[in-house]
Amino acid sequence: MEIKPFEIYAPVRNTINKALGVVVKVAGENITVQPPAGDRMTFRAQYLAPASEAETASLLDLITRLKAEEENRAKAKTMKADPALIREEFEKFVRHIEVRYPKSAGTFREFWAELMAAAGDLPGQTWEMKPNTAKTPGPVLKIFNQATQKWVYCLTLLAGWGLRMEIKKEFLPPGMEHLFPIDHAMFGAGRAVELIYRDFTPEKRKPYADCVRAIYAAVQKPETPG
Repeated sequence: MEIKPFEIYAPVRNTINKALGVVVKVAGENITVQPPAGDRMTFRAQYLAPASEAETASLLDLITRLKAEEENRAKAKTMKADPALIREEFEKFVRHIEVRYPKSAGTFREFWAELMAAAGDLPGQTWEMKPNTAKTPGPVLKIFNQATQKWVYCLTLLAGWGLRMEIKKEFLPPGMEHLFPIDHAMFGAGRAVELIYRDFTPEKRKPYADCVRAIYAAVQKPETPG
C-alpha cells in the first residue's frame, strides 16, 4: 500500500479513531500530530489520512496558532544573536506601555537606565527580551552562572500600568529579601515585588538598582557572552 507523504501543518485524520490534528513533525513514516486539545502524539503514516474540507476548516485556528508559535521561536533565536533587534523589541515594548500609560512609560525608562548602569547595557548578554505568559516579549536581566558557564535569567520585569519584578532566589543578596516581599514566585524558585509607578520615586528605585549592582559585582563575568 502506498503511503502518502505528509507536510508540516497538514491537517490530518486518524483512520482508526477519526481524531483530527495538525502535522508538526515528520521523521520518515513517523508523523507527530498536534490535536486541538492535549499533548502531541506520534503515529505511523499508514494510520493517518488527509482531513476533509470540513475537517480542515475546523483546524484552521490551530494551524494559525502553530505557525505563529514557530515564527515567534525563530524570531527569538534571531533576536538573541542581534543586539539591534533586541533593542528594537525593547522599544516596541516600552511604546506599547506609553500608548496607554505615558507617565508609567517615562518612569520605566528612567528605572531601566538605572538598571543598565548597574548591570551593564549589553543586549544579548546582560539582558534580552523574553516572551512572557501573554506572548509579549518583556525585558529580563541575565547573569553569568559560574557552575554552568552560561548566561542565565536573573531578574524579569513585567511592566504595564504597574511594574512586577521577579528575581531568582539564588541570586538575591542576603538581607535584600524585603525588596521582594512576595515569596514562592517563579514556581517557588524566586521572589517578587509589585510596584505602582506613581509611588516609584528615584529614592524608592535606588535600593533596587543597588541590589542589581551588588548581584553583578559578586559575579565574575567572562569576556564574551556564553
